[in-house]
Amino acid sequence: MNTFQRILMPAAAAALLTGGGALAAPANAATPTPTPTSTPTIVYLNASDVHLREHPNTHSIILATLSHTSLADWCQTDKNTTPIPDPSGGTNRWWSKITLVTGSDVAWVSNVFLWEGQQGSQKIADIPDC
Repeated sequence: MNTFQRILMPAAAAALLTGGGALAAPANAATPTPTPTSTPTIVYLNASDVHLREHPNTHSIILATLSHTSLADWCQTDKNTTPIPDPSGGTNRWWSKITLVTGSDVAWVSNVFLWEGQQGSQKIADIPDC
């Protein structure tokens, strides 16, 4: 079991023990997190110590920190996101909703850190909008 799974699994167990059937979003969440409905595209996290977050912005809770690994990318958005500096010197508003390839709860990561043919792509081809 890796760090991402260890962090998220106790929360799910606590929800079940307290009578909750599933994890709920915080009452003050700005935007609901859509549920993945498509087949994911495998992308590569091409950086070290990247924060995976609860929502697609730098103000949300850090769920885990990962380095250099493959992830399942379900969808992407540029709505209500925090722009991140990209390698070209500009900024990138696109964030992807990911899970571990082996399965996990969902998290968000900036497309700047993902490799799918080109690192730091604004919008990654063949990945649907959320």
